[in-house]
Amino acid sequence: MGIMLWRKCPERSLMFMALIGTLVVILIYRDLIMRYLSPPLTKSAVYGKWVEQNVPSYAREEFILSAKGVTVHGSVVATDFSLDEKTLSYKVGSSIRRFDFVDQYHTEIKLNSHDRYLPEFHLEGRSHLKVL
Repeated sequence: MGIMLWRKCPERSLMFMALIGTLVVILIYRDLIMRYLSPPLTKSAVYGKWVEQNVPSYAREEFILSAKGVTVHGSVVATDFSLDEKTLSYKVGSSIRRFDFVDQYHTEIKLNSHDRYLPEFHLEGRSHLKVL
């Protein structure tokens, strides 16, 4: 009985290693498939004019994101901005303006702040909503 178990030990070890190898391959391919289905968001995907919504035109805030940085009223206020799948942020002076993406197309953002009024912006020309 002990000899039978000793002979089966290499077989079981090989089966265990094959199982572990299969799981590793599945995890690697899963990551590759997920990267293919939802590629990382590039900065150029959000380049353009962002326009505040639901406010009168005289009070509307607008800013432009480009390779140069963030431009407000024709002046560059930040030379760079940070971006991930959920947030967009840039630094103005000593404060950081942080926005959360509202939609999956990255054409709508809402200011992430402790203020009562949280303005929402749409990317002009690519948003499915019209500027009011």
